[in-house]
Amino acid sequence: MENKSSKSLMEDPLHLLENIKEAEAPSGMYSAILDKIQRRKNDFVSPKWVLLAAAAIVVLLSFNVKLIKNTKDSSRSDFDVLFMMKPSNTFSYE
Repeated sequence: MENKSSKSLMEDPLHLLENIKEAEAPSGMYSAILDKIQRRKNDFVSPKWVLLAAAAIVVLLSFNVKLIKNTKDSSRSDFDVLFMMKPSNTFSYE
């Protein structure tokens, strides 16, 4: 069995790439790409829509924070009540 170094193992597959033929692009492709880029530059979003989206995000975030805060407070009080009723020295698994 012949031991090959990693360099020689990599050179063999890389030689296969030398036989690849270059592809020809259609003649109008470059101008079509430039036209699409130019049209994208002209597209813009109205500042009114940006402000509306920002306001909606702020409202949703504040609603979620309020909801989470209320949920944590009620679960904490239930948790405290649950452990106040148990004796502190229970060793049996009843």
